[in-house]
Amino acid sequence: MLLALVMLSGFGGVLAAGFAMPLVGATSAVTNAGAQLFNELPTDFNALEPSEVSVILAADGTEIAQFYAENRIVVPLDQISVNMQNAIVAVEDRRFYQHKGVDPTGMVRALVSNASGGSQGASTLTQQYVRNVLVEAGVQSDDPAQIAAATERSTARKLREIKYALTLEQTYTKQQILEGYLNIAAFGPSTYGVEASAQHYFSHSAAELTVAEAALLAGMTNAPGAYDPIAFPEAAKDRMDWVLLKMYEEEFITQEQYDEAVTTQIEDMLHVTNTVGGCAAAGSAAYFCEYVVGEIENSPLFGETEAERRQLLLRGGLTITTTLDPAKQAAADAAIQEYVPTGDPSNVKAALVSVQPGTGRILAIAQNTNYGDATEDNPTATQISLGVDALHGGLENEDGTSGFQPGSTFKTFVLAQWYQEGRSGYTPMNTTPTRFPAATWKISCAPENADDWNVGNANAFEGGTNNVIRSTQLSINVGYARMTAAMDICSITDLAAKMGVTTNAGEPLAPKPSIALGSQEVTPLQMANAYATFAAHGVYCKPIAIDAITDSDGNALSVPSAECTQVMEAEAADQTALTLTYVMRSPGTGMTAALAGGRPSAGKTGTTELMDNAWFAGFTPSLSAAVWLGHSESYSPMNNQVIGGRWYSTMYGSDAPAPLWKMYMDGALAGTPHEHFPQVSLGVQPTPTPARTPKPTPASHEEDGEAGTSTTEQSAQPPTTTVSGG
Repeated sequence: MLLALVMLSGFGGVLAAGFAMPLVGATSAVTNAGAQLFNELPTDFNALEPSEVSVILAADGTEIAQFYAENRIVVPLDQISVNMQNAIVAVEDRRFYQHKGVDPTGMVRALVSNASGGSQGASTLTQQYVRNVLVEAGVQSDDPAQIAAATERSTARKLREIKYALTLEQTYTKQQILEGYLNIAAFGPSTYGVEASAQHYFSHSAAELTVAEAALLAGMTNAPGAYDPIAFPEAAKDRMDWVLLKMYEEEFITQEQYDEAVTTQIEDMLHVTNTVGGCAAAGSAAYFCEYVVGEIENSPLFGETEAERRQLLLRGGLTITTTLDPAKQAAADAAIQEYVPTGDPSNVKAALVSVQPGTGRILAIAQNTNYGDATEDNPTATQISLGVDALHGGLENEDGTSGFQPGSTFKTFVLAQWYQEGRSGYTPMNTTPTRFPAATWKISCAPENADDWNVGNANAFEGGTNNVIRSTQLSINVGYARMTAAMDICSITDLAAKMGVTTNAGEPLAPKPSIALGSQEVTPLQMANAYATFAAHGVYCKPIAIDAITDSDGNALSVPSAECTQVMEAEAADQTALTLTYVMRSPGTGMTAALAGGRPSAGKTGTTELMDNAWFAGFTPSLSAAVWLGHSESYSPMNNQVIGGRWYSTMYGSDAPAPLWKMYMDGALAGTPHEHFPQVSLGVQPTPTPARTPKPTPASHEEDGEAGTSTTEQSAQPPTTTVSGG
């Protein structure tokens, strides 16, 4: 005691606050050098806001997922039970309301206790708050040295805490300091701040904490892991009872309250709610969630580096309102599960992405896999999103693209450029299989890509003379090869690029003749959003997944813009859309996708050569969606097998993708009025001449198919070098 009094009186002039400097530790620390060090320490202290949970919401405000480095919910003091406030003061700093940041009396008490073999800390709540803030600053700046300095056992660290505590008490009220501590401290091994801890252990807010619950939480701050009531209920109960005794001794509770609380058992108190952070908690919206994360991590709007952007997401307390439409997401999930259920023995994968025309807003992203890492019980689980590009969680192919070969769904860009150049949908052409010499092609930006190409059709009846509309309706490969030959292929890939169909680097796809039949990989999102451009009369909008973001203070942050622009003539876009409505009518390849009640729709089937990729992309004036089926690991045929409980002798875009698309669209548009496409002219009609009328074939052969497939109709066709088609 004498030693402590000497220590507290001998350096009375050191502290600017007007009372002695309470040094902790060996007497060797009490030196003139120590006093000089104290005086040289800075007095400015930034009581930064602690890390908070970021929340991702659907467009209707429902929660999708939470992201956090520390599970913490910051709340004002008036939303924290007085029981909790009293409990933490009783156990951590009973003279909190009397001292000025440092408690000389407490220091003497701790010194005497420790000298006699006890173990008692001497830090006030203010000092503990300072320490927590310094640690948090190191964590937020990812600075291990700063964290170590804030937690080391040294006189220098203690002196720094003391000076900062004195400064803090001159600028903050006791209520502000208590609020800060209750929000930043750990009240469990995985929860920070009393609100998140109350929600975790008791499934209610900190405002509702009872005396017993408050004592349980307050007892954990000393050692959150050792006193965790879930893992160590007996140790937690002993600690809780000790806190209750301190609350009683400090007259925070009555004898009756103490008696009632001390008889409360741990198992009767706990109602645990486990919060899972990240997209794993988003359920069927997990892959949409991944897209949102990709938007934040890749956009300079949220920080100069990816590390800064990640920190903002994990610690910034953001409220991220997204474009996700829960009803449409549910409709997408239902359609996929109906046709290719998760874990289907065929191992066929399915993905559907839906976009709102004229806005770029992504409304749904679905696929038939569980989000996560593959396990023995769930071997198909994956975090890879099959519907989007590599920057948003998708696969990246060796050529710098993402996604899968689209087959004849890519023919739509040939059609769009055809109309963009003022050509007619009634232009007739010979669609009999033939060989196109390299000199046929005009490729101004890459003439070296010209090559000989043998092109066949999926069905024998597709030969003869057919116009553009008919070639589109039946997806006649040779017709589209002739259309491609009539134009500069670079103009086709450039137009597709203007609609977002590019490599991952944002470059146009390679301008090769086979591009007309979808020989290069694209993503379902690219196709859904490009087709939305036709629905929007030629206005392309970059896909967006975020409507708004506010920070922890409610301030709005900038978000990526759709940057909608007119990328093709409105009339040409409307002509493209109107021509694609013929695909939905008999004998069109997409007639199995015709919507309920005669709702107007437009679309295009797509199938690759070995039936290893099958697509349907289509739209109404207000909704666009693309469906892909295939194997995500490597291309493998899907015909002659059972998929989703149905036998498929073929797997054209009309077989499973089209009815899957129809089921989604019917559900997503249920209860909405029918909308119609503009009835524009499809061009000048040629003078009527006698022409062969193609004889309709059975429905199973009306799909556009792949040149070079092994079907009976293909056997007589010349060899082909393409790997894509209808």
